Amino acid sequence: MKILLKSARITDVESPHNNTSKDILISNGRIENIATSITDSDAMPLSIPELHVSQGWVDFKSAFFDPGFEERGGLTQGLDDAALGGFTHVGVLPSDHPSTDTKLAVEYKRRMADGHCVQLHPIGAITKQQKGTELADLFEMFQAGATWFSDDQHPINEGILTRALLYSRDFSGKIIFTPRSTNFTHDAQVNEGMGSTRTGLKGDPSLDERLQVIKAIEIASYTKSALHISGISSKESITPIQQAKAAGLPITCDVHLMNLCFTEQEILDFDTRFKVLPVLRAASDRVALIQALAHGVIDGVVTDHRPYVLDDKQVAFDEAAFGAPQLLTAYAALLKNTGLSSDQLVEQLSIKNRTLFGIPSNPIQIGAVADLTCYSPTLSWELDSSSRDKACNPFAGKTLNGRAIGIINKGIVMLNHPEHVG
Repeated sequence: MKILLKSARITDVESPHNNTSKDILISNGRIENIATSITDSDAMPLSIPELHVSQGWVDFKSAFFDPGFEERGGLTQGLDDAALGGFTHVGVLPSDHPSTDTKLAVEYKRRMADGHCVQLHPIGAITKQQKGTELADLFEMFQAGATWFSDDQHPINEGILTRALLYSRDFSGKIIFTPRSTNFTHDAQVNEGMGSTRTGLKGDPSLDERLQVIKAIEIASYTKSALHISGISSKESITPIQQAKAAGLPITCDVHLMNLCFTEQEILDFDTRFKVLPVLRAASDRVALIQALAHGVIDGVVTDHRPYVLDDKQVAFDEAAFGAPQLLTAYAALLKNTGLSSDQLVEQLSIKNRTLFGIPSNPIQIGAVADLTCYSPTLSWELDSSSRDKACNPFAGKTLNGRAIGIINKGIVMLNHPEHVG
């Protein structure tokens, strides 16, 4: 199959064609030609005003809840949402039922994703059933294709983290640590501060996150292991990470989309669409996170995509599930709320996230694999009224500017706007 992108602005700092507008001819999954003007009667043309193209975007923190909770959409729907959100690679969390804590569970996810244009990267559980008491067989999952391991929102203690780091180091497995415990935060619902004072709900202090970050860094130093810390939400957590990096420790971290876009102000009217983990914090935290991302202290941005059915969210705030669907609106949400430019965000999603999560780069050049995201930074839109995400998505009802047009990957095209083909 041949695809011809017409007058596409190339946004790829690794490409010799960066910041130029070119026609791009793709044949059998590879870039056959890049030129000012290309004509090929056998190719399917894609022409849209303000068409931009970059290396495919990467999200490495999505929950599809499959197997066990297929009513929330399942793996295929999750991969479709990733594609329509512009992501060619997605790391899928182990929070299923049963948990992804065995070789067979990893193989199931990989098999379900065969033939899809999005590359699924299964994340294995650190402990059996994510209970935090006994290590899962990390090496067996590694052999099945899981290179990253996480217990997601479940806290893990110092002993388990130490053993996981030592064990995974022998086969180059990667441990993801979530900086939260139940010492301070059992039944916490909102940020400790204005959020808890104004709502009367139990507060989650940023102190807990900072203590967990410091603990994790010390254990990583002790075990001489690389460690990824996921979901930084408070300004107090940034300094110890910055200091660890300055000391040469192999510490990396990411921030959730919601913590870059919103603050605790959003939950004062008990809107459960904004009930997420980590909780939304103060305005000063959000500003500090954006600055830390811009300066490279925070390495990656993840969506923490978690789809739910209405019954999970349209209940009293303290009974509602934590999380929200994010994949479809991720680029537009970041563009609208962070103050970062489109080019900065695209470099983060396409290049920096690839580097962080070990996904090979495919610069846009002749002969390269076509692993591409097509997008428009100016397209104005809202979630379709029929969208399954609309009732639970924090951005529903808001006019968004900037949208993924679709992706090209594995020789497959998946578009939001098929009317622009031809």
